[in-house]
Amino acid sequence: MSGDFTGKVALVTGGGTGIGAATVALLRTLGAEVVVLGPDGADLAGTAATTGAVAVAGDASDGADCAAAVATARERWGRLDTLVGCAGIGTFGTVLDTGEDEWHRVLRANVDTAYVAARACLPELIRTAGTIVLVSSLAGRVAVPGSAAYVTAKHAIIGLVRSLAADFGPHGVRANAVCPAMVRTRMSDAVMDTLGRAAGLDRAQAYERAAALYPLRRAAEPAQIAEVIAFLAGPRSAAVTGAVLMADGGVSAVDLSLAALTVNGDRNEPAGQ
Repeated sequence: MSGDFTGKVALVTGGGTGIGAATVALLRTLGAEVVVLGPDGADLAGTAATTGAVAVAGDASDGADCAAAVATARERWGRLDTLVGCAGIGTFGTVLDTGEDEWHRVLRANVDTAYVAARACLPELIRTAGTIVLVSSLAGRVAVPGSAAYVTAKHAIIGLVRSLAADFGPHGVRANAVCPAMVRTRMSDAVMDTLGRAAGLDRAQAYERAAALYPLRRAAEPAQIAEVIAFLAGPRSAAVTGAVLMADGGVSAVDLSLAALTVNGDRNEPAGQ
């Protein structure tokens, strides 16, 4: 994809860490100018310093902050071609375990950030026939037990992407979603640490056990998800919109009820004829 983004300008929300930071780095390598929007701090500054992106400190769920990021792109380069929505947080808890404040905090961080950023970017994206890529999750397609707010938020991202595709496709705007499963990010590390402790496992062992039924038997790296995002954001996916691309190590393709009975070492083999 070298050169696919030459002359293009992207805005990446949640670009200070993890998948967002990896996407900023890749888009810069592919020729894009990038504005990265995220909370003020070392992570945002570090991404900007190492990639040459322009940092705008702010909250992607705040309309004024998103407008400032769009204005930065327009003032510096006169255009905006791509929005990548990576902002989000995770949480544990069933509906009974999740208070109203926590519920709204998770939806704001995951859904409002996507909606507000898209709303701020769309006038420019309509002008440039641009692209939107929002990061959902495997939890946007299936329920993860004990994560009601997060599952609800990630399902909502898919609905938003489909609405954007339907409403703005006639204007030339494409919108797609990426659904990773486990990715080795700071957020996933914290999850593995929490769940691993309860099972008497260290982080590496927790990742290994969690991925045991994935066909690829491993978590993804942020840079691998960034490659998927860049494909959907760029010209090589020109016929694709409203799509939900599973970047989940194949786990959504597996009947886990049977896989749990047939797994044998590091291979899935039938238990017998």
